[in-house]
Amino acid sequence: MNFELFQNIDYKNIINLHAITQEYSGNLELVKKIYSRNNKHINENLNFLINIKFFEINKDHINILGKIDKELIFSLIFNQPNYAICIKNYLLNFQEDINGNYVFRPDGYYNILTSHLRNFLITIEYIKNINSSYIILDKSLLIKFKTKEFSPQQLEKILIDQKLLGLAAEKVIVNYEEKRIKKFDNNLKLDQVSLRDVSAGYDIQSYEGKDKIFIEVKAVSLSNYKFHLSVLEYQTAINLKEKYYIYLLPVDHSKPDNFDIENLLRINDLNKNIFNNKISWKLENDGYIVSKN
Repeated sequence: MNFELFQNIDYKNIINLHAITQEYSGNLELVKKIYSRNNKHINENLNFLINIKFFEINKDHINILGKIDKELIFSLIFNQPNYAICIKNYLLNFQEDINGNYVFRPDGYYNILTSHLRNFLITIEYIKNINSSYIILDKSLLIKFKTKEFSPQQLEKILIDQKLLGLAAEKVIVNYEEKRIKKFDNNLKLDQVSLRDVSAGYDIQSYEGKDKIFIEVKAVSLSNYKFHLSVLEYQTAINLKEKYYIYLLPVDHSKPDNFDIENLLRINDLNKNIFNNKISWKLENDGYIVSKN
């Protein structure tokens, strides 16, 4: 389950973003600017409202579904399996106690793993923390999520959407690289290797000056640039050293191509600049899940 879908999603921020958008719906960049003066995580909260179909972006205009409230948010989430499956998976842990309350006391690891979703549910006042346990505040919603079934086709669509997002990120980087390498030589041509060989350990072969470089593209969150390296990608990066680049491209669904190229991170020599750089980067689990500190 991708509990990080809820990273930095806060109900108060959603309410504030909605209020600002109502007033300035015809100017997306102004909405972002005004919101960011007193609120955090514009990228995550805006993406969230777009993903659950509450906001629709039409060039610089934001179409709003209607008046926002908790019931509507959960109704929209319920129709988005990638979000709803996460919530259902989390809520299945809650058990009824002798007082008729639904309570869950997670262990330390699971509490960290699900912290983004947990914090969202707290801010929207669906659960609350009591002595290191969590208690459900709306039993009717609990029943609704617990009884909701998700078909194999819905799960397959989630996986397809994730794959399409990765391919779209590659397309953005291909266009970016084609323009960038022209500064070195108009005759240079890059190679999108991923279209024919998934065993290469990288997506694109490009150039830095006259030298070949090898690029792995990751679509990431702007908040922490978190990405996962497969064992193949990791070993390829170690072998190619400074010639291997990770391109971390933030997802931004408010933009026409769904990505924020202005905040792209290009990082090479991963052993030096990431794996041995514990000040800037954090490694998790098997060592191949990486995020910015």
